[in-house]
Amino acid sequence: MLAAVRSCLRCGTEYGDDAPFCGHDGELTVQAQDPNDTDRRLGAKLGDYVVVARVADGAMGRVYEARHETTRERVAIKVLHDEVRRDQVAVERFRREYEAAEELEHPGVIDVLDFGHAADGAPYMTMEYLEGEELSKALEDVGTFPAARVLRVVSQIAGALDTAHSFGFIHRDLKPENIFLVRDAEGDRVKVLDFGSVKLQMEVGPKLTAFGTTLGSPYYMSPEQAMGKQDVDQRTDVFAIAAIAYEMMTGHVAFEGGNVAEILMKIVNHDPAPPSSLVQGVPAAVDDVLGEALAKDKNRRPGTVGALADALAGALGLEPAHARWAGTSQEAIAGALAAATPPAPAPYAGAEMAAGVAAPSMAPTLPTTSRRGLFIVLAIAALGALAGLALALSS
Repeated sequence: MLAAVRSCLRCGTEYGDDAPFCGHDGELTVQAQDPNDTDRRLGAKLGDYVVVARVADGAMGRVYEARHETTRERVAIKVLHDEVRRDQVAVERFRREYEAAEELEHPGVIDVLDFGHAADGAPYMTMEYLEGEELSKALEDVGTFPAARVLRVVSQIAGALDTAHSFGFIHRDLKPENIFLVRDAEGDRVKVLDFGSVKLQMEVGPKLTAFGTTLGSPYYMSPEQAMGKQDVDQRTDVFAIAAIAYEMMTGHVAFEGGNVAEILMKIVNHDPAPPSSLVQGVPAAVDDVLGEALAKDKNRRPGTVGALADALAGALGLEPAHARWAGTSQEAIAGALAAATPPAPAPYAGAEMAAGVAAPSMAPTLPTTSRRGLFIVLAIAALGALAGLALALSS
């Protein structure tokens, strides 16, 4: 028997969390308030929807479950935190997140329905309701993914991002928290979230310059972002997806460090250990594919995420056809992998990389301008950390 955590808006009858409607009058049930953290939005209306439960909290805002007042359609509504909406950069990012997702009609991009402002002025966005978990949570729970799951997930991400790139949108903040895995009988069904840092290449509108907003998350940031360069294109997203694929296959982030500065320095100057040296059974040919996609020079990376997914399939011994694997069940992919013969690695991957020596052009010496750009980014990061510490101490 579930504890009573919801109550009817009309008669007050209490129910468990598995009862969205009252059995007496058919009215919506709403999540009980936490006496230590009351939420003014529970039971209130945002547009045509009644907020019925809190789902999750993020750095930018809170996500709620809501129901349409008449049709009972279930949706998710993301509302900016009070302190965040006072920051115009954050509000602009939020607006862009909605506009980009609205334009990108692709099954791998979350479907957004509406954008508006609550009675108190807080911006909110209404989206399809997803059941599943973020990739970050899945990684936390299982550590490493089998190759079949990695290929299916990366292939689906490729379809979504290649579509975004065809519109001129560069995500620029890809990370496991922005990849949502919807529960499906055939395996994960991917939804790419948070296009708030998107860069529309032909745009002339206001630029978002806050650290962590346009520059991406440190672990998955490309070298050109880390060095503060302006010529960011789709190959920045290729780098981030390669870093995510590396983590899925090995259970380790590609560039690990104790602080932002150390992480950025490793991204710019070091290569990660070959996946085959960390996890038994990973073909050495995968080292070549991910090493190329994580190249410091973006011109050495695959030109699209689709090309990366194709190369990954080929390295696993399968047909380089990511659209096919995106729609194939994980079980069927696993069966195909069991019968496949991965290709031999490129010459240097089995020698220099296996010995822990980077390939010759993987980590070029930084020119003065690049070092200066990196130092600027590190300074921004340091200031952000100090500001966060000051805020924590004052609260």
